[in-house]
Amino acid sequence: MAFDHSFRSVQTTREITQTIDFLAEQDLGYPNYHEWIAKSEPEFFSGYKRAALVCSNGIIVGCGIWQRHKQLPVMEWKNIRISPPARGKYLGRSLIGQVESEIRTESNIIIGDARETQTDIIAVMQSMGYQVLGKVPLYEEDKREVILCKCFDKNFNSGILAATRSSFGLNL
Repeated sequence: MAFDHSFRSVQTTREITQTIDFLAEQDLGYPNYHEWIAKSEPEFFSGYKRAALVCSNGIIVGCGIWQRHKQLPVMEWKNIRISPPARGKYLGRSLIGQVESEIRTESNIIIGDARETQTDIIAVMQSMGYQVLGKVPLYEEDKREVILCKCFDKNFNSGILAATRSSFGLNL
């Protein structure tokens, strides 16, 4: 099978619609996931939420969603998805790297979360320099998310990161 993967930023109305459709098919069991997608649609069209796609033979097989955090002066991962048949091909790692190259011009820091049971994506992000800020239940009381952060200037233990850990009561 020939290698035919491409990465691109979502820019057109058609690409936004395709991204939303892809997300709807990639539910990982988060509560109110489809309501989040519906709420996100106008944020994509306004440019607040942004996305990058990975396509294989012209078909979307992954996407990364990010935005400026609503309370903190950092960027925030909102969603990273690779469809099950496309996993294990380093597409997630490449997608994260593509998004980070865009984010660096706007922020020195990006944060995100993953369910504690999603050990594959947590391991990938840690291998790419993300640090664990803590583990807290964000979406359901009985399930914890791992809060991950990458500081591009490597000043992890001071400034906004220290203040963020402190404000959420997070410890390494």
